[in-house]
Amino acid sequence: AHRARRSVRVLATPLPAEIKKVTPVGGRAFLRVEEVAEETKGGILLPDQAQTKQTQGTVTAIEGEADFSVGDNVVYSKFAGTDLELEGTEHVLLKNDDVVGVMPSNDCKQMQPTGNGILLEVEDADEKTDAGIFLTGSTKEKPSTGKVIAVGPGKKNADGKQEPLDVAIGSTVLYNKFSGVDFEANDGTALIVIKDFDVLATLS
Repeated sequence: AHRARRSVRVLATPLPAEIKKVTPVGGRAFLRVEEVAEETKGGILLPDQAQTKQTQGTVTAIEGEADFSVGDNVVYSKFAGTDLELEGTEHVLLKNDDVVGVMPSNDCKQMQPTGNGILLEVEDADEKTDAGIFLTGSTKEKPSTGKVIAVGPGKKNADGKQEPLDVAIGSTVLYNKFSGVDFEANDGTALIVIKDFDVLATLS
């Protein structure tokens, strides 16, 4: 979730004090990691177990083609990149493909996926079985269906032409349950960004 939380990333590698600029190579981007609050809007300090790794930052440099620009606020895969500390500020150096979306606001529902990414609103898991037995949190099957909120511009083919995704906004899809990057909208809605190849079927 991106609401009121702080970073608990592994310690970033401090760069020598004389280093003032990092220029990415090989289709990578350099991001300044966004500072986040240590407490909720109600003023409650978050315990360690409630804090999750920060995965949002501002692009300061890009090498190669990308669906985002310098200055954009973006979100990225939490297992991506190399954590670096430049002039006392936390940064991350990652592949352009590890950026999953551009954030025009602080609400993940407004996210614009990059490349062949698809933003889904995750459908709630069933609270009980067909026989009427209520399921506890640990026994609920992770939902793997969702409604398409936004789609990326697509990937470029061998000829350099961008191929749009064949998924309609508003449609419901079944996706690979072990895929994607999870987010939470400001209103608590569960969201996930998956790749087009993670879509197994459309449902109607």
